[in-house]
Amino acid sequence: MRNARQQVQGISLCLASALAFSILPFLANAAYAAGMGLRELLLIRFVVAAVALWAVVAVRRPSLPNRRLPLIGLALGGIGYSTQSALYFAALPYNGPSLTTLLLYTFPVIVFVVLLAGGRERATPGRVLALILALAGVAVVLSGTGSADLHPLGIALGLGTAIAYATYILIGEAVDEAMDRVLLSAYVCTGAAATYLVVNVVSGGPTFDWAPVGWWWAGALGLIATAFALTAFFAGMRLIGAASASIISCVEPVATVLIGVTLFSDRLGALQMLGALAVVTAVVLLQRRPALETTRPHRP
Repeated sequence: MRNARQQVQGISLCLASALAFSILPFLANAAYAAGMGLRELLLIRFVVAAVALWAVVAVRRPSLPNRRLPLIGLALGGIGYSTQSALYFAALPYNGPSLTTLLLYTFPVIVFVVLLAGGRERATPGRVLALILALAGVAVVLSGTGSADLHPLGIALGLGTAIAYATYILIGEAVDEAMDRVLLSAYVCTGAAATYLVVNVVSGGPTFDWAPVGWWWAGALGLIATAFALTAFFAGMRLIGAASASIISCVEPVATVLIGVTLFSDRLGALQMLGALAVVTAVVLLQRRPALETTRPHRP
């Protein structure tokens, strides 16, 4: 049973992760403006993140409880995370960023249903209400950020992104809890970096013909919106479980929109503000869950 302190720590870590991920599009756009391509940006993003995380691992020297875990971590990054990223960016030209992001954020439902079917979560009223509020809030916030015609292929790719991300989260949550989360993130980023290195080489890159400032933006993307964000999410998920961590991740697109309003003069209507409030309410509901609802079934 998780105690109140673990609950607060887990939610705080997942919120920090969501906020770190929320600045990703702004850093990416700045790198694009410097002349960096998508494949090159993803390669540098994961190389920088992997180097930073391995430096932390070298200092901390965590133990490796299972020899198979490195392979799981590398596969999570090289296959799971890379697939999710590829599907997301492939869907963008069809339905635009708002609808694509909305389809991606069906992943908390997928995670919750899978855990419920496996007996690892319970459909308590508070949890179900938090899930509904979070998803409805994301839908309302994104509804005012642009529109696009629904395209069947774009819908399929968007839902594929959600399935890939849900699978990535579920496997990451099932990894031995004795494994250090910084070490797990290091393996994930290494796997993703290897995948995008192959992608770049096969496509004739990387060219390194961008402005020097592009390195700074890509580096910030790797350190803040990747290395820190991944580690905080894994650490928070260990404390509160995959279902709650996924629901709290709905803060990310809301935070992205709010950053756009604050720093880039984007407009946010009253209905969108209500949607943002719904997401915040969902997080508060998760925090106020009774102790009996935080029981986590033991794994065999």
